[in-house]
Amino acid sequence: MCAARFSNFLNGCAEEPGAMGAPGGSVGPLMASRMLDWTESGSRILHSLEIGTVMTLFYQKKSQRPERRTFQIKQDTRQLVWSRNPDKIEGEIDIREMRELRLGKGSRDFERYPEEARKVDHSYCFILLYGLEFRLRTLSLAAFSEEEVNMWITALNWLMSDTQRAPAPHQTDRWLRKQFEMMDRNREGSVTVKDVKALLPQINYRVPNMRFLKDKLQEVEARNDLSYPHFAQLYRTLMFDAQRTIIEQLDLSFPLRNVDRPELCQISLYDFQKFLQMDQKESWASDLGRVREFLMSYMRGAATPEPLLQLDEFLTFLFSKENSVCDPRLSPLVPDDMKRPLSQYWISSSHNTYLTGDQFSSESSLEAYARCLRMGCRCIELDCWDGPDDLPIIYHGHTLTSKIKFLDVLHTIKEHAFVTSEYPVILSIEDHCSVVQQRNMATHFKKVFGDLLLTKAVDTSAEELPSPYQLRRKILIKHKKLVEGTAYEEVSTASYSENDISNSLKNGILYLEDPIDHTWTPHYFVLTTHKIYYSEETSHYQTAEEEEEDEGKEECNNNDQHCAERWFHGKLGGGRDGRQVAEKLLQDYCEGGGKDGTFLVRESETFVGDFTLSFWRLGRVQHCRIHSRQESGSTRFYLTDNLVFESLYRLICHYRDTPLRCNEFEMRLGNPVPQPNAHESRE
Repeated sequence: MCAARFSNFLNGCAEEPGAMGAPGGSVGPLMASRMLDWTESGSRILHSLEIGTVMTLFYQKKSQRPERRTFQIKQDTRQLVWSRNPDKIEGEIDIREMRELRLGKGSRDFERYPEEARKVDHSYCFILLYGLEFRLRTLSLAAFSEEEVNMWITALNWLMSDTQRAPAPHQTDRWLRKQFEMMDRNREGSVTVKDVKALLPQINYRVPNMRFLKDKLQEVEARNDLSYPHFAQLYRTLMFDAQRTIIEQLDLSFPLRNVDRPELCQISLYDFQKFLQMDQKESWASDLGRVREFLMSYMRGAATPEPLLQLDEFLTFLFSKENSVCDPRLSPLVPDDMKRPLSQYWISSSHNTYLTGDQFSSESSLEAYARCLRMGCRCIELDCWDGPDDLPIIYHGHTLTSKIKFLDVLHTIKEHAFVTSEYPVILSIEDHCSVVQQRNMATHFKKVFGDLLLTKAVDTSAEELPSPYQLRRKILIKHKKLVEGTAYEEVSTASYSENDISNSLKNGILYLEDPIDHTWTPHYFVLTTHKIYYSEETSHYQTAEEEEEDEGKEECNNNDQHCAERWFHGKLGGGRDGRQVAEKLLQDYCEGGGKDGTFLVRESETFVGDFTLSFWRLGRVQHCRIHSRQESGSTRFYLTDNLVFESLYRLICHYRDTPLRCNEFEMRLGNPVPQPNAHESRE
């Protein structure tokens, strides 16, 4: 599914997405140039965006038309908010959840209302990608000028970077302010004890009783209504009480005084230096000036001439990123370290790159390729199967995963390949295509990638593989060569493993009985030669995108009419020996004087989505491909280009009434060969 991160070598991304530096992906060189201008006009820009600007919001649901909203930055909580009127916030996004900013209209949100999108200049639009999971959500916006877009891109990039870089105390303070404002619904500047009690279970803190909470309020000198300073102090008091045993277990090189009264217990600069030197074994801490600078940075904004830590702040430091065992100075890639042979590096790789969820029934998505590449992934997979118009489609074969076009994937790869890293991208081709479509693949690799595609040796005299440095901004194809003299029709260079569910004998929805309440729930099952797999319970929840797909379900039902017919045999021989199995079925059925026109229909082994008509004529079996193609979003079927049917069922009905004509013969389809063990072979 998503990128399996083996190492930070060769991912070109010194830190995880969203860490210090480029915040979770970027708008590439554009971001860098805009960040340079930040010191000149940053305060003015932030002030303007705190006041807010009006932009058009293109919603994720088709049921909601694009509408104008006022968008604002809230600096104290680090949020982007929008509203129809100033009194009520309609939506909000945490800046710490923002991952990427992209210019233009490259999201489905714009596609849902093409007429509205066409009215807006491409340069006035941008997309914000956000979320905490691999599959990000989008906020698609159209401003009223390019200058306004530049202002938002500049400010959001800076805020994303600054928010991620912020020391632990600041991140905690911003989170507390956000919680406080959510509880302060009337904007009175205070919250009640009841509000606080409702919040605490969300942070895994159990309040024994109301009396306990009121006693704690007295400790922070607060009453029933708490201002923000009192609320923040109450939070720190409760958290410290829950973690007090950690302090008691520490064997420190300096004495802790007044532990029973944490507000009076302070760790001085000199004690902190001793802790770093003696307890943490930090060699750099011998320089008191560096320790002072480090602590001042950690306590950013503290109004003290000499930095010091309260006991709860010291405890927070122990678990903060600033106390990480990893040295951030060792994270950036050094160009000189990238000049060894390619085989000497761990490469950040992705398996089933196109999938956004499980490998049974999830969506295949172009965005998955964009995300992996922007996360620093340098090896991605293309699972190619024969598709319409002699060009492959990409999906997890023989499963319910959706399909995407090969050409669309190539253009997505080209657009995003080198945004995060200039080091080479390897395309691992899992090829199930016919020779014709493989040749077309090769043609389009060259056409789309152009000079980016590596087509000849970097150094013909070299005895080792080229280095990542030599292969900068190059796309490599990883694919098995065809054996000379390979047959035209059926060629697969894909390698299978025992656990590869795309190499299935049968698959489909079955119901499974719950052993506790004895209810039956649908699951997607896959049978391979060695095992049977099934997914978690098939969810009836639908995303906005899936709701749109429902519009085409009536057509899908029409296309499934053939499944109940005697003549339809599905995937014969598990998808490997279908031709031979079909011939044997027809021969056995027609022994002793079978009539010409006896037939069966099976799924094509070579062309995904197509079928094969196998029939008896003059004492032998013949085979004919039933083609499929897409027309205006619907699937159509045909034997000849000039006679196209809306379903496989209607095609067969037609040729049972009207003769099938070719240069050599004319024949109606007659009796169907029944399915052997129909209850087993039906998928």
